[in-house]
Amino acid sequence: MYFRTKTVKGTPLVQLVESYRNSESQPRQRVIASLGDASLPEDEKRAIAQAVESALSGQTDWLASEALSPDASSWVARIVQLALNSKGGNSVVEAASVDGVLLDEIETQNVVQLGPQLVAMKAWEALALSSLLEELGMNPSAIATAQLMVSNRLIEPLSEWALIDWSERTALPELLGLRLTKTGKDRLYRTGDQLLKQRTTIESKLRLQQPDLFNMQRSVILYDVTNTHFEGVCPKNPKARHGKNKQKRNDCPQVAIGMAFDEHGLPLAHEVFEGNTVDTTTLVTLLDRLEIKDSGLKPVVILDAGFASKSNLTLLKERGYSYLINITRSSRKKYAQAFDQEDFEALPGRTEKNKVEVKKIEDPEDADSQLVLCRSAQRGLKEVAMLSKAEERFLADQQALSERIAAGRLIDPEKIQRKIGALQKKHPKVQRYYSIEFCDGTLIAQRKDEQMEQALGLCGDYVLKTDKQLDADQLWQLYMTLLKAERGFRMLKSSLGLRPNYHQLEERVDAHIFISVLAYHLLTWIHHRLEVSGDTREWKTIRRLLSTHSLVSTILPLKDGTIMQVRKPSVPDSEQARIFQQMGVDWKQACPAQKSIKK
Repeated sequence: MYFRTKTVKGTPLVQLVESYRNSESQPRQRVIASLGDASLPEDEKRAIAQAVESALSGQTDWLASEALSPDASSWVARIVQLALNSKGGNSVVEAASVDGVLLDEIETQNVVQLGPQLVAMKAWEALALSSLLEELGMNPSAIATAQLMVSNRLIEPLSEWALIDWSERTALPELLGLRLTKTGKDRLYRTGDQLLKQRTTIESKLRLQQPDLFNMQRSVILYDVTNTHFEGVCPKNPKARHGKNKQKRNDCPQVAIGMAFDEHGLPLAHEVFEGNTVDTTTLVTLLDRLEIKDSGLKPVVILDAGFASKSNLTLLKERGYSYLINITRSSRKKYAQAFDQEDFEALPGRTEKNKVEVKKIEDPEDADSQLVLCRSAQRGLKEVAMLSKAEERFLADQQALSERIAAGRLIDPEKIQRKIGALQKKHPKVQRYYSIEFCDGTLIAQRKDEQMEQALGLCGDYVLKTDKQLDADQLWQLYMTLLKAERGFRMLKSSLGLRPNYHQLEERVDAHIFISVLAYHLLTWIHHRLEVSGDTREWKTIRRLLSTHSLVSTILPLKDGTIMQVRKPSVPDSEQARIFQQMGVDWKQACPAQKSIKK
């Protein structure tokens, strides 16, 4: 409230005015009291207006205020009485009501997140997972629990303990008819066990429905292996073994995960192996999985360099698969002379920085196959940088060992030889280009310059082996679909809670991994809906934009003592509404308003 002075027919008119917003939320002013040509204390006008506003809202602390002079206090009392008389003597509480609702007593309660959960539920519905799990014998409560666990892994991956608290801050328990307590952790474990027992059937059913669901054809199988490590020792998990870890955590036990995708990035099947399993030996298990249920599915299998073994090539030929395999590790040096020739064909539409050149040659060792030699400028720069960094680390460790020997802290020749062996084992990519000798009390590291320069010259060069009769550029583009598998693993690790894995028992670890895989199935549907809508944003962006969309209870006390409660979703903003439209989510129908009245 504030005072203003208007001039009417040459006479000043003092008014106390209040600002408010009308039903269309437009700013307006209304006169609370007209005081004629009253002479108010100029230096206390603001304090008088504030005191009147407090009094009209039912507060009495202004009476005890020592900040007002006796004259100002007198004006406050007169203006309050004048304002009440102009309203017909209505009380302040009655004035603060609209249609019988006491405005000052309206409350919002039980505000929970709804937006991301609606998208997760729509993806679950699109994949028909509830009916699938029902066919497999799971009861409604277990199905709802499974949906909660997979949705959490998609939206905000947490441990079982934290998941229970998280669920209470979302609309999922309410929408699923599910209520978890701290003792519900055991229910989560039991549900995970049930899902794991039906893993092969679930993956097979999902795999078979993908062509119709996503309106596509499948012609490629991409296969790769990753690993996930544990901070503890995992003595009760026979699969937890020390092995070569992709995050350089070779000090931790781990499990290996082999997973097959198609050229669209859709997951086909996965297996969990012992952590020290050699990658090349895992392919046969996945092929068995795909053939058991998918007879007649014989697309081209694309494998990275880690799987280029003679046994795998023989396996693919015996089973009638076409193949495209990176055999770079064993063949780059063998074809160094061919790489030096200038008869490569540059792929169109690429800048000098990301130029790729290819050429096709006959395979001198296999008449049924052909080779594609590839030179990638961008990959070459990356591999040179990686080798240079590895060499720097090797030389730093070699220098530290030399200083220990020179300082006399390491004297025993046998111990020195063991340290040299440990140094070479630690740096396998670089040690082959150095000879290390301990001679006359000195450690000597000699660089094999010719071999190192040859290796640097071949950085960015690839050798692909295939039985497909396609042009070299077509084969390169086909091989590049392997990036879809790499993207899938990145999503599993970064966004879908594959790590950290807090479990110690084998079945708990495997169930944890499977729930992340199921969340990835939901994510592929979401990405598909975004793609067909022309939306290139990632799920993490969509999730953030939807995070403020909520389900809210509004408490409306009435003048007659009745309390009305309305529970309904908040109205989505324009961006949220757009996302819901892309996903086919009807937020009003998915969560209709509920009203209750308490007398």
